[in-house]
Order: sequence, then C-alpha cells, then structure tokens
Amino acid sequence: MRKPAAERREEILGAVCRIIGERGLASLTTTVLAKEVGVTSGALFRHFASRDEILDGAVRHALEKIDATFPAPSLPPLERLLQLGRNRVALFQNEPGIAWLLRSEEASLSLPPGAVARLRELVQKSAGYLMDAIREGMAAGTIRNDIEPEHLRVIVMGTIHALAGMPGIHKNERGSRRKDPEPVLAALARMLAAPAGTTPKKPSTTKRPPKRR
Repeated sequence: MRKPAAERREEILGAVCRIIGERGLASLTTTVLAKEVGVTSGALFRHFASRDEILDGAVRHALEKIDATFPAPSLPPLERLLQLGRNRVALFQNEPGIAWLLRSEEASLSLPPGAVARLRELVQKSAGYLMDAIREGMAAGTIRNDIEPEHLRVIVMGTIHALAGMPGIHKNERGSRRKDPEPVLAALARMLAAPAGTTPKKPSTTKRPPKRR
C-alpha cells in the first residue's frame, strides 16, 4: 500500500538527516537516499523538485525537532538552562545528523542559502533564550551575578556543544558505552549557581568611556 505523500516526505527528510549523521553529507546521493527509504531515485523527485529542495526540507525537519528542545518558560531560570542542555544532548545522541546541521561549518558552505539563514536564526534564538534565563536568574538571586551574562551564555552554550561532540555520545558510535552528560551538567549548575547569601540584583551593564575629542 502506497504511503500518503506527506508521510513519505517526512520519511525522506528523516532519512537525509540519518545519512548525514552516519555517513556524512558527501554520501548523500539520490541513489543512497532512495535505497535508505526503499523507493526508486525517480520517486524522490515526485516529492521534491531538486536536491536543494530536499536539503532545505531536511533543515526545516531538523529545526522542528530542535525547537521542541526549548524548555517551558515556567521552569526556574537555572533549571531552564540545564534542561535545554539535557534536551539538546538527547536529541543529538539519537540524531547526529541534526547536530551536524546545527554545528558544522561545512553546512554553511553546502546547504542552500535559505536553509543556512534559518539555521542562523535558530542559533540567535538559542542565544536569546539563554540570555533571558541568565538575566532572570541573576535578578532572582539564583544565578551568580559577578560575571557578565554574555560570558555565562558562552560557557553554557560551549558546554552543550562540548557534550554533543563528546566521544561516545552518539548512538552510532561502536565500541564505546554511551556517555552520561549529567555529571558535566551538575558541574555546570554548581558553577552557575549564586553563592548562599547573594543579594538579588540586576546584572551590571558596562558603559563605554566617552570618546575624547
């Protein structure tokens, strides 16, 4: 029985991410993709007009999954940061192709311009989400306020990226047990947490000195 067109498209886009994660973008030929999905090469182009359209669709497919990793804003600020880390690492563990699309420099050189622009928007959205949580936590006295919010954001994002790239984190890596990200996230929580007795206050803003004339 033939699958509905929308279901087949999603199956194709999922296969694109899977192939990229397991074998790299260079392996993503129409022949390989068709074999992965179980259709003919010609059948692929009944759903997509071109290879670029397939790649653009794969990025949209990936972004929907990445969007789902943003925790609810009702969580306390520090927990939002840690849960985002857990969610992202869990997604990248199971779908390394999505991690590649988000983190690889090659992606910006190989993907259609529209897809690259959407990935950059996602990066900015992530940065904004982290900054909002950090500033809120500083104001509440739960996140340390002796370090600039932007510097803490870099540390949080860097930790998530490091965990995503840690050997053994992905399910297709053979010969190694899957690594547990919790010890690293626990250390991050200790580093971010405000010391006992910290007075809640808004983070300071560094003003530039006036220009000399």
